[in-house]
Amino acid sequence: MSEVQDAVFRQKLVALMTALNSGESRDIAVRRVVGGVAYQLVKRLGAKSWSDLKQRADGEVYDIMLRTFQAESEKHAKAGNDKGVRGVEALAVSMIARHQSQPDLMPGINFLDRYIEDCMALATPPSKVVSKPVRH
Repeated sequence: MSEVQDAVFRQKLVALMTALNSGESRDIAVRRVVGGVAYQLVKRLGAKSWSDLKQRADGEVYDIMLRTFQAESEKHAKAGNDKGVRGVEALAVSMIARHQSQPDLMPGINFLDRYIEDCMALATPPSKVVSKPVRH
């Protein structure tokens, strides 16, 4: 990325993290969008997890993801759903972050990836959730 692109990304990440840390991360409407879109992409593209999908996202996979983010964002914007737009933005920023290596950004990027995985757990159908047996 160029210096300008790095600066824009940094600005987007900081704005997103500020919103999430101000309470949006606990908002069920945001969590549903993040988890639902991430789960569908992982399932559709044959990945094991969001992290796996990010690692494999190049060429056609990346194009599919970008089109999905754009369509979902437009759908939520048209409906006046700012929380939905924020959820899609979280996914897009996470995807772009896979090429970032600045040490000061890593805590935010790692938080965002964990957040997405947590949201996906909410969207995963119960039959897909593997639970550990309870020992008494």
